[in-house]
Amino acid sequence: MVAPAVAQANELPTLGEAGADDLSPANERKLGESIMREVVADPAYLPDPDTVEYLNKLGYQLVSASNARAMDFTFFCIKDPMINAFALPGGFIGVHSGLILISQTESELAAVIGHEIGHVEQRHIARMLAKQRESTALAIGALLLALLAARSNSSSSGDLTQAAILGGQAAAIQQQLNFSRDAEREADRVGFQTLQGAGFDVTAMATFFGRMQQSTRIYESAAPAYLRTHPLTTERMADIQARVREVRVKQRPDSLDFQLVRARLRVLQDDSIQGLRDARTLFSGMLVNKATPSDAATYYGLALANLKLGDNALALENILAARKKTGTGTAMIEKLYAQARFASAKSPQERDDAVQFARDTTARFPISRLIALNYVEMLQFSSRHDEAVAFLRDQLAISRSEPKYYELLARSYSQLNKRTLQHQATGELYALLGATPAAIEQFQMARRVADADFYILSEVDARLRQLTQQLKEQRADLLRSGRRLPPPDDDK
Repeated sequence: MVAPAVAQANELPTLGEAGADDLSPANERKLGESIMREVVADPAYLPDPDTVEYLNKLGYQLVSASNARAMDFTFFCIKDPMINAFALPGGFIGVHSGLILISQTESELAAVIGHEIGHVEQRHIARMLAKQRESTALAIGALLLALLAARSNSSSSGDLTQAAILGGQAAAIQQQLNFSRDAEREADRVGFQTLQGAGFDVTAMATFFGRMQQSTRIYESAAPAYLRTHPLTTERMADIQARVREVRVKQRPDSLDFQLVRARLRVLQDDSIQGLRDARTLFSGMLVNKATPSDAATYYGLALANLKLGDNALALENILAARKKTGTGTAMIEKLYAQARFASAKSPQERDDAVQFARDTTARFPISRLIALNYVEMLQFSSRHDEAVAFLRDQLAISRSEPKYYELLARSYSQLNKRTLQHQATGELYALLGATPAAIEQFQMARRVADADFYILSEVDARLRQLTQQLKEQRADLLRSGRRLPPPDDDK
């Protein structure tokens, strides 16, 4: 079981000279990107556009108020009930769905994310890695395996995590998994300042960590994962509480998006038939008992559960109730409204009207990734692939550096029987995923098909030369670093 992580470690970028005191920011980012390719491939990674957009919006509210505002950050979600969040090298910050669901206020969630931003800003991981450069590949391989294995409370995953730690030199790995007390205090300080600067309620940091500390006392054998990787001491709590006493407390109401994403994750956390039915029962009960933190969010959660259960007309009724509560709605509500209209349409005209609404929504939310993705996917469901390609080429919400962009392009080009363009888009998708040999193969296929014009074929030729040279450099880099080369393509 250790092999995949070790194999991944063998493909990590060179981290610089062994005598250096620190990793360069560029090398740290490359390292984070390499680890993220493994994280994204894990089934627990949640690529849900609505959750991702919310986390990045919240994350950058905090980043803009920190000293790390010039750094690149990527916030993502892991579908796991465990209460946890973690920072990877290079500004990649993961948040477990369980953490979002247990946060009683948006400021509590912001406090944890602010703490993780503090680790990145102070470059704690980079400093730890630089101290053990000679065993970095092994250490990161075991860290990665432990990160993925520790997502579950099951005994098998616990055994796997323990095996990773024992097999990877316990002291070195434990340094990677658990930040030092000094690093935790430093991240607390930076996170507190960031929370305050972004206008959140600073008492939330003390409240959230106090609740975690109390749960540890009650369930000593089942401490939250967050506390196992971020040890919470009495001194840390006292320091946080002292900082709260020194500042003027500012109350901040939760955003509607916070309540919506929590309702969404209650549905996505268990999307089995029984899980969806349980979510529907929960939301219905909250409305009957008038025990909702937000009526709009509860109707939204009910609509999402019903839509996934195939009760499309009821889902449309629910989401209309949510829209009525919010007036013009938010991106998440408007997306679900478009989906419910499309799913419940009884005629081609009603489906076309739903697609037109999705199109109009892109004008109201021009930089919303979730809105853009929804419109493209609705066009593709309607077999309107020329329109999907035209929109993708012109829109600004989905980055050209994002694999999803090329995945959507390739899907529509395939349906339009434009093989060169299909292979070109697929090649760019593989290149972004770090699969350079597979990307080269796709560009070679694009060149062989040759059903595009001279300019497209020239682009294909240029990109093929670039990727071939890149692969040579990658292999040379592996040889220089002393790591083994990956097996040839025909052996995979």
